[in-house]
Parts: sequence; structure tokens; C-alpha cells
Amino acid sequence: MTALLDSSSRSLVFAVFSVFVVICLMLCVITGADEDDRALVRSDSRRLRSWQQGIAMGGDTTTVATVTVLVGMVATTGFDGLGVMLGSLVGVLLFLVLVIEPLRAHASLTAPDLLDARGSGGSAVRVAWGVVTLMVCFPLLVVQLVVVGNVAASLLGQPGARTGCIVVIGCVMTALAVSGGIRGTGVVMITKSAIALPVLVVAAVLVLHRFGGDLGRLLDAASLGSGTGEAFLRPGGYTGDGWVGAVNRVGQIFGMTMATLAMPAVLMRAIATKSPRGARTVGRWMLGELVLLYGALAVVGVGAAALVGTVLREAGPSAQVFTPLLLGRALDDGGLLVAALACVLFLTALAAVVDVTLAAGITLGRDVLAATGDRPAGRLDGTASRWSAALTGLAAAAVAVVCADWNLVVVSTLWLALCGAALAPVLLYALYWPGFTARGALWCLWGATAVCVVALVVSPYASGTPTSIMPGHDFRLWDVTIPGVVTVPAGVLLGWLGSVTDRRRRTGGAGRGGRPESRMRVPSSDEFRGLPRS
Repeated sequence: MTALLDSSSRSLVFAVFSVFVVICLMLCVITGADEDDRALVRSDSRRLRSWQQGIAMGGDTTTVATVTVLVGMVATTGFDGLGVMLGSLVGVLLFLVLVIEPLRAHASLTAPDLLDARGSGGSAVRVAWGVVTLMVCFPLLVVQLVVVGNVAASLLGQPGARTGCIVVIGCVMTALAVSGGIRGTGVVMITKSAIALPVLVVAAVLVLHRFGGDLGRLLDAASLGSGTGEAFLRPGGYTGDGWVGAVNRVGQIFGMTMATLAMPAVLMRAIATKSPRGARTVGRWMLGELVLLYGALAVVGVGAAALVGTVLREAGPSAQVFTPLLLGRALDDGGLLVAALACVLFLTALAAVVDVTLAAGITLGRDVLAATGDRPAGRLDGTASRWSAALTGLAAAAVAVVCADWNLVVVSTLWLALCGAALAPVLLYALYWPGFTARGALWCLWGATAVCVVALVVSPYASGTPTSIMPGHDFRLWDVTIPGVVTVPAGVLLGWLGSVTDRRRRTGGAGRGGRPESRMRVPSSDEFRGLPRS
């Protein structure tokens, strides 16, 4: 994988990327947090127009793993990779219908504000939500940094430079997150989408042009190139056969759908929408962007199976992250498309890590540290969030160096499982069930987290196979690798059980959701600024 670019194309990629980083840093400084430290955590993205906010939120759901690993999954397994895209789009639809408008009406910056307003919050719940959110954000950051480090080292032609690439890119992205705040990182996300989406659409158009615009011919070539024949168009290529495959397939779509409802960076921006009408505008732009993006990625993945499927099979699973670049080389011998796709990977990683780092920093500073310290829970404290974002980003870079040779699918499965089984049920319960209590939230958050971890520990991801974290041991209890069909219902059940068995709820000694009516009210960010809520 060291010959993806010639020296001139390599220079072009890094020149464009360097210029983009400098421009983004300037944008973050100019449009981001002002001299008041608390501006970092205020909803400064309210200054963005609704359509801009929608584009930024669409970009939040697209990580570098989406553009590399997911495309590689489509190229090697066909139907199952397309199923992941379908689950994500269904999740976006549910998010727009069920979550975005009521969420922005009750929360000022993070989801625990919603729990406080709906009577199922408190310091303990705020800390629990914050810890689980960090457990979602941290693996996501590690995956992004490892993928982009591998790609950068390969483009340099120096595989041994991977560690240095991870550290340098991690530090740059952390600096952008800390300096930009919510609005500054939103500008970065919009800029990324404006560059990445056209390049991927062009790549998809070139694939279709190569096969005369005939989708049937493209699919036939993909089936042949993948080496799986007609199985390419049937389920089971990734999830497996029999009852295990069925459980994996249901868990794949179910888990991905639920995880999309509660991605921390997306929630952060959804809370900052201006009004119900603005939320609907945001939703239209977000959905339009993602439909176009996933359509392009599906064509790129199938095209990669048709044109470079043999190369991918010979290189093994580790080559999946290079699938878009291999396809670009097959479509354009001059290297310009490869250079453009390489820039897309870098920009996608840059924007995703910046936004997730900021979301993690705000959660750590506002929900965890403030709730466990002397400050009131949920107090707006930009200094703590700024330092928390810096600490989170640097720690993620250090862990990415250590975990660079791990099976990244394990890490991705962990954060998706936690997001879908722990965060999403609590969010939905708080929005739509008046009887939901703080005890139910705690049971769901901590209990579902434990179930997710145990489900992965006893799966082939941890032991028993050559690609496991501990290949020399075998303590598997089942062969299921996508546990969403178990973890999501477990989280929903724990949230319900904790609420209905809450003694304070049964005795009526508390207000709505089992909390005292005299609970502390968390001021919104607009009230903090002294402005009327729009």
C-alpha cells in the first residue's frame, strides 16, 4: 500500500491538507469562542443559519471510518455493508421525527439538561450520562486517529511514520477543537462537507460512467470481482450464516438505528437549533446531505468490488481502509482523483475528531467535573470544558498509538453498542414517558454499559480467533459479533424496571418522574446571555 500516490500527487495532497488546516485554524479563531471563556460552551452555533446547521449535523454523522471501513465493507461483503448504511439512514429519520424538536425545547447545551427539565435528572444522572458519553466519544476518537494515521503513513510511503502521524494529527485537531468552540467547529464541518461531498459524488459518477450507467452490469462485475459470486448480493457475507448470522443482521440494523439517535456531537448541535421551524429546516438539509452521501458511498463501494476486488482480497482485511484510494487509482491513472480522495479522508477525520473532541470536553467539564465538584451541576464553565477538550484529545492520541494494531471493528462496535443501548433509551424515555425517573436513568446507563462490555468480552472479538484482541485465549460464550439485538432491549428493559420499582414514584412523594418539584432549574444558555429564547 506504499504506491498509492506518486511523489507529485503526494505533495499535492499534503499541500492542500496543510492549507486547509491553516484556514480552519484561522476560522476557528475568528468565528469561535470570544474573549469570554464561557463562550466556548454557549450555543454560539445559534448564529449559524438553519441550513448551515443542517449541513454541520449531517457531517457529524460521517466519520473517516464511514468513508473507509464502511466502503471497504460494501466492497468485500456487499449486501451487509449496504445494510449498515440503511440502518444509519433509518436512525437519521427517527432522530428528525422523534428527537430534534423536543430536545431543543428542554435542553440548553447537553442532554442532562433535558433530564433535569423532565424530572429524571440530578447530579448522579448527570455524572452517569457524562461518563457513558465519554466511553462513546473516546473509542470513536481512537478509531478516527488510527485510520487517518495509517492512511497518512501509507501516502508518505513510510509505514514506520504511523505513530508520528497519529500524534501530530491528534494535536492539530485538539487545537482546533479548543480554539473554535461550537460555532468554530461548525464552520469547519460545513467546509469539510462542501469539499468531501462533491468529490465522492464525482467518484460515483466516474464509476457509473465506466460501466455505461448500467447498474445491472455494475452489480454483475462487483459479484465477479469480489470473488463471492451471487453471495455478494445476499446477506451473510459479513454477519455470517444460520442463527448467528440472523442475530447479527438484526443487531446490525437495530443497533445502528438506535446509535444514530444519540451521537453526542449530533445532540450537541441539535440542542442549538434556533426554533421548531429552524429544527425542521435543519432536518431537511441534514437528510438531503446524508441521502446523497450514502448513495455516493454505496456506488463507490460496489465500484471498488468490481474494479479492485482482487487487490482487496489479496491484501486482506487491513486494506479496507484504503478502498477509496485504490478505486481512485483504478479510475484515474494520473493520480488526481486519488489525491482528491486522500484529501477527503484527511478532512473528514479532521472535522469528525474536532467535533467529537469538543463534545467530549464539554461533557467532561460541564456534566462530570462540575457535578462531582463544588460547582452546581450543569453550570456553564468554559475554562473547565476547554481544558477537558484538550485533555481528551491528547489522551485519545496517546491511546491510538497503543491500539494502532488492534482490530478496529471491536472498538467501533463498543461505541456503537453503548450509544444505542445506554444513551438512546434514556433520551427517548425522558422525552416521551412522564413516569421515567432518575433511578430508571441510572439503571439504564450503568446496566446497559455493563451488558455491552460483557457481550463483547464473551464474543469472538475478545478471544478465540486470529483477529481477536487475545488470540491465544478462548473464553467465548457465543459467536455473535453484533450484539444490538441483546444490548438495546436490555437497556430499554432496565430503564423501565428502574422507574417502575422506584419507591418515591410509587408513594407519590416526588414530582414528575420521581424527583422533588423543588429541584434546581438549570438556566438555558440564552438566559445566561440575557437574551430571549427564540
